Amino acid sequence: MIMNPTGRQATKDEMSSLCITSADRVSKTKDIRRLFGFGALRRGTESLELLVTPSRELRPRVGVVVPKYGHKNVQRNLVKRRLKEIARTSLLPSLKKTNRRLDVLIRAKKKAYRSDFSWLEREANVALKTICSST
Repeated sequence: MIMNPTGRQATKDEMSSLCITSADRVSKTKDIRRLFGFGALRRGTESLELLVTPSRELRPRVGVVVPKYGHKNVQRNLVKRRLKEIARTSLLPSLKKTNRRLDVLIRAKKKAYRSDFSWLEREANVALKTICSST
């Protein structure tokens, strides 16, 4: 049984809309460097930084970068899993729903290691709303 973000059992349509494919990910080095480069829109929160550029693909894409900041791999992987889940269940569906073709890179700051899932999700959603209202 798969639960959706609201806590009830997900339907088949909801499950397929929450699937993230390789085409939905920003994973190539050249794409990540383009997001870090000049011209990308940046919005920072206490624990996250979102970098956004128009997508060269016909769909929105999301990527995650989590620097080590002196933490162990176990802690780093926990932050990565949290951010990927936020991208899968919240950011990507809202971008698809509003038909925005953007590449979004979520970069964790040091405080992300001390933040819980709900705080990270709230910050990511607020930053994305700010970006979408300005583009």
